Amino acid sequence: MLGMYVPDRFSLKSSRVQDGMGLYTARRVRKGEKFGPFAGEKRMPEDLDENMDYRLMWEVRGSKGEVLYILDATNPRHSNWLRFVHEAPSQEQKNLAAIQDKNLGPAEWRG
Repeated sequence: MLGMYVPDRFSLKSSRVQDGMGLYTARRVRKGEKFGPFAGEKRMPEDLDENMDYRLMWEVRGSKGEVLYILDATNPRHSNWLRFVHEAPSQEQKNLAAIQDKNLGPAEWRG
């Protein structure tokens, strides 16, 4: 995406998922390595409707598991490079996890 900062060791390449773009790395991500925070527009759950594309949205939850708000990265002007990290096709292929830690900020990625 033109003008969007992507760290040097990552690159945006053609992908078969999510609008044809995905994030790739030139080296293995170390266990426990952190990236983030995920950037997006803050939306309230009640402001969303079934016609919206939820693939680029993350729920931010409270201590009891309740959804506090949604981070919506569909608008490139209000998002960052982490919007191109896609969900693995299967549990076996999963190699990253989204975490929410009050000390790290909402929706960080950990290898």
